[in-house]
Amino acid sequence: MHIPFLSSLNASFTQTVGLDIGSCVTRIWTSSDGLVLNEPTCLAVDERTGKVVAVGKEAQAMSGRLTGVVKLYYPIQNGRVYDLEIARALLRVFLQRVLKTRAFLRPVMMASIPAGATQAERAAMVELLHSLGAREVVTIAQPLAAAIGAGVPIADASGSFMLQLGGGVVEAAVISLASLVRFETSDKGGLLADQTIKHWLRDQAQLVISQETAEKVKKELGSLSLQLEKQLLVTGQDLTHAAPKELKVTSQQLQPAISPLVIHYEKILKKLFVHIPPELTADVIDKGMLLSGGWAQLHGLEAHLVATLGIPVSVVDNPELSVIRGIGTALEHIDLFKQSLIYQV
Repeated sequence: MHIPFLSSLNASFTQTVGLDIGSCVTRIWTSSDGLVLNEPTCLAVDERTGKVVAVGKEAQAMSGRLTGVVKLYYPIQNGRVYDLEIARALLRVFLQRVLKTRAFLRPVMMASIPAGATQAERAAMVELLHSLGAREVVTIAQPLAAAIGAGVPIADASGSFMLQLGGGVVEAAVISLASLVRFETSDKGGLLADQTIKHWLRDQAQLVISQETAEKVKKELGSLSLQLEKQLLVTGQDLTHAAPKELKVTSQQLQPAISPLVIHYEKILKKLFVHIPPELTADVIDKGMLLSGGWAQLHGLEAHLVATLGIPVSVVDNPELSVIRGIGTALEHIDLFKQSLIYQV
């Protein structure tokens, strides 16, 4: 006899939670509801009382508008736990929000970590999630999760190539037989592009802008193509006169500031290609490479890499969600994942 109540109760006891805790954004997936949270990885704390004032979008909206009493924290840097206590406070609020009364069931949690994370960095993430009530914690390398999220048949013997372009970490990886054959990692991600834009405007136009404005400029004007003709009115503070100032900035002006980052990515890709077996080199020529992560949406990046590397390159659908999609898929097949070569006890 099928008893709905008992069926739903049993499902709740097997609750699984996936976390993509990035330097910029945290995304949470649950087995019951899918993607349930997609918010900035930051929180605001009252320094007098130690109490959390705001988290996520509400905290980020305070950037540049805070008094000396309230401080904004970003506990994840370069994809790794930088401030354990702040990260715990932030994730506790996020998990309470999405799990509600189911938190007491101690779910199985899977979290993405950089492929280049050390054993100590991985242990810090595991300890963090156990302290937040996880019954079991499983980690997955970000390029592998991105590949799964993109629908790549990772168990195939033929090689699959990913360039995961996150805010804090950029990683190039080749995947075969459900294992990372080789990877190259860099901490020069989308956040560094924001800083590069801020420095460029400060040096070239004596204009000081906020982090929020820098990110907007990057998204709207960032391009590798000199043929793109877009412009944006940017507001900031005149460094010379200490007064508000508006400046019209074009995508063509910004291109030289962004290009060095992409040249760096080309170098790590070429380094990856040099150190893989000839059979996998043939695969990359045949199948090409996939781009994932929010920074993969840089205008002209796909065409630029095709021209410079001479291989097919394409951006996956909704690249910013590829890692969390992959985590969700891996959790739906958790037993198979644990049997794969990539699984770490």
